[in-house]
Amino acid sequence: MKKFLLLLFFLLSISFNSSAFIRDSEIENTIKEIVAPIAEAAEQDKEKLKIFIINDKQLNAFVTPGQKIFIFSGLIVNSKNVNALEGVIAHELGHITGRHHIKIYDQIGKSRSVLLAGLIGGIAVQALTGDPNAAAAIAGGAMSTTRSSLLNFTRVQEGAADQAGFSFLKKSGKSLCGVISFLELLESMDPYYRQNAYSQTHPLTRERIEVAKNAAKNENCENNFKKKLTNITPSELSIDEKYKFIQVKLIGFIDPENAVNTIKDNPKFNEDQKKYGYAIANYKMFNLKKGNELMDQLIKKYPTNPYFYELKAQMLRENGFLKQSLENYLIVNKLMPNDPLIQIELAHTLLNLDSNNTLDESIKILLKAQKKEPENNKLWYLLSVAYGKNSQMSESRYASAYSAYLKGDDEMALSFIQRAKKITSRTSETWKKLDILEEKINLNNKNRR
Repeated sequence: MKKFLLLLFFLLSISFNSSAFIRDSEIENTIKEIVAPIAEAAEQDKEKLKIFIINDKQLNAFVTPGQKIFIFSGLIVNSKNVNALEGVIAHELGHITGRHHIKIYDQIGKSRSVLLAGLIGGIAVQALTGDPNAAAAIAGGAMSTTRSSLLNFTRVQEGAADQAGFSFLKKSGKSLCGVISFLELLESMDPYYRQNAYSQTHPLTRERIEVAKNAAKNENCENNFKKKLTNITPSELSIDEKYKFIQVKLIGFIDPENAVNTIKDNPKFNEDQKKYGYAIANYKMFNLKKGNELMDQLIKKYPTNPYFYELKAQMLRENGFLKQSLENYLIVNKLMPNDPLIQIELAHTLLNLDSNNTLDESIKILLKAQKKEPENNKLWYLLSVAYGKNSQMSESRYASAYSAYLKGDDEMALSFIQRAKKITSRTSETWKKLDILEEKINLNNKNRR
């Protein structure tokens, strides 16, 4: 089964490297704010939708079962404005409402029998004739048939998702112009789309552009993208302005060496947004002084923006200025007291200060964050360190086991579980948690065989 799935991914020409996920409170909260009205229009519970940001320069997004939406950083960075991302989000919600991920699995099941028959036939020919070329020809024919069937199927679903997305945008009061700008960007960056419609899972981009233009025929898209940039007050920040802040944030973090040149001549960013990107780029290039100066300027102008304090706190902590970092994290936590990612970073700083008072507080904060971030590996790692420093060795080893489990290192996780059980009472809550985790790991390993 595993080999079949690997082969299937090859047939579909899916290129997806194991890229790191980006976890950032500002980025995630901004994306959630963008998604909320479109999800409501699609009659989807926004609280059940899970958004993941992948650190990859591709212009891509996709959905998986469990109402998970994956967005590539390249899509966020290169979108002309927030409306372009709204168009992509609406399209992906079209896949969810159409249950396309379920339907394609059914189609895969049908295609599997064709593929396997061809592969078996190819093996039989080779056994009888000793000719691997003949075998490859037969197996290749089956693969081609299967691939064509699946691609035709997915093109139909993509067209349906486009139409559903248009309706969600209209219902939520959003422009369809962003869909057009995104598709035109896609076409300009990937000309192959224009050459062979039938080799792509999506309909030909030019065809999609024309369909989108027809759907948006009552909108003036030229004026839509000529809005004057202004430096506005924090209380008046529009979702488009917030979006541009996270665009420059990603540029600064992902490509600090080229960030300044990338940002400075880009007309879609105002001076404050450029300053934010410059601050990040300078800090990443080990110029803390300049980065700190720029952040102080932004904080002076935006005294209630928690993310500016958060970034400054991160910059200071990573450069060893722990007390100053803590001062800023406490401000962030006061402005956003229920944000789990911020709580984790605050706990990280408290833990680094390494005093008895801060140690107890860091554990308390991490346990609070755990309620919203139960699968956050950094949280579990910090818990293991905090419990260890606090001489709570059973809890420390359990946290280490869970951290290893989340990283996919089952062998290490089981080792920590056994070490924890040697010093843990059988009647304790920690023993019960160790048993549950051990059972979960063993069951997963059994299902993989």
